[in-house]
Amino acid sequence: WPHIMYSEVHNAIFSPSHKKAPGPSQITYLALQLAWQADATPIYLLISCCASTGFHPHVWCKTTAIALHKLGKPDYSDPRAYCLIQLEECLGKVLESI
Repeated sequence: WPHIMYSEVHNAIFSPSHKKAPGPSQITYLALQLAWQADATPIYLLISCCASTGFHPHVWCKTTAIALHKLGKPDYSDPRAYCLIQLEECLGKVLESI
């Protein structure tokens, strides 16, 4: 695995909007950004170690699915009348983007 640059982790945390919905842990991008500004080293080491070993923690793979009904559908008993939105863990998305 290639060496992970400090700037790659920084960009992965600060590129997405801090208003994005969090996953099941409720840790938002805003919380990650504030934690990075307070002390970036533990976050960098965590993401870097996971990426360099190819390990993706199972708790970061959990998602919450939200079913939203599509407007204008005549029959809401039909599953195709809904759109599923997957809320993924922000740390998992950071790791996947690297």
